[in-house]
Amino acid sequence: MQLILPFNAPFFKEVLARAYAQKGELDKAIAEYQRLIAFDPNSKGHCLIHPLYHYRLAKLRQEKGLKEKAKGQYQKFLELWKDADPGTPEALDAKKKLAGL
Repeated sequence: MQLILPFNAPFFKEVLARAYAQKGELDKAIAEYQRLIAFDPNSKGHCLIHPLYHYRLAKLRQEKGLKEKAKGQYQKFLELWKDADPGTPEALDAKKKLAGL
C-alpha cells in the first residue's frame, strides 16, 4: 500500500502539465491534463484521477477561450467535490467562473 499512495499523489503526476502552463504553453498543458483525466481500461496501471485536474483543465480552457469545454470541466470538478468543504478556494472559484460562463 505504501507504493500506491505516493504514485497517486496529484503533485507527482501533473508536474509536466503545470510546467507547460507556467511557460505559457497552454495547448501542451491542456493536452497533458486531458491525458491525466483519460481512463484507459486496457492500461495495466489504474491510477486515481484527482478532481483538481478537472479544475485546472477548466481554467486553461477558459483562458484559451474554449468556454463550453471549460464549463464542462468546472461542472465535473464541482460534481466530484460536492461532498468536499464548500469553502475551498478552488470550489468557490469554480462556482464563480461557471456562473460567468
